[in-house]
Amino acid sequence: MSCDPAFEAARGALELLSTLKPPRLIGFGTGHTVGFFMDLARGYSGSWLVVASSIDTAVRASRLGFNVLYPPRGPLDVYVDGIDEVDPSGNMVKGGGGALLGEKILAFNSGVNIFIASEDKLVDVLGSRRPIPVEVVRDYAPLILGALESLGFKVSPREGSGKRGPVVSDWGGVIVDVHVNGVRDPEALETTLRSIPGVVETGLFIGYADYIVVGFRKCGYKVLRFERRRSRR
Repeated sequence: MSCDPAFEAARGALELLSTLKPPRLIGFGTGHTVGFFMDLARGYSGSWLVVASSIDTAVRASRLGFNVLYPPRGPLDVYVDGIDEVDPSGNMVKGGGGALLGEKILAFNSGVNIFIASEDKLVDVLGSRRPIPVEVVRDYAPLILGALESLGFKVSPREGSGKRGPVVSDWGGVIVDVHVNGVRDPEALETTLRSIPGVVETGLFIGYADYIVVGFRKCGYKVLRFERRRSRR
């Protein structure tokens, strides 16, 4: 028997949530895996207030019957989101959907963070399979890309579908992908990237996880517990 590991992770996250203090204000991330979670959680649409990490998530949550709170207020009780990559220490790469700024704001302002991932997102070293998404100030994007390249990085503006040119986030920044060929020291890389004026945010999520739920093709899931270090509290 084979299962969709993303669905298994979402199912596990909902079961984990049932063991915690019932949330009133919950944040939803952006992407395929968290979409499964939202579908499974429709039965709570009458009791949860939702803060969305992107326009796409806000629309989807509204269509599922959730009451989306805008403008957002907090702090959140719980935040649930997917992962692009995660290493054994719980450090993550996110932002494949271009919503990394909103996602990191919600994760920082949440009491409990639950991240969900299919087993193929587990890596020994971040950046070994995927680039690191970075949001930069739109009007100065050429200068900022040049500064990143001067540090030895290969940088490419992310191209979208439906329009020509780079992907522009919900907050007006340009999304670029920084190719690093493996990150041995994620915190040092985060410091380096953020040192360049005009870098708004990075897709490195270091110390944000309370729980990571991993789903497997052979069905089932595993809950990993981490010591969170990034929070407003």
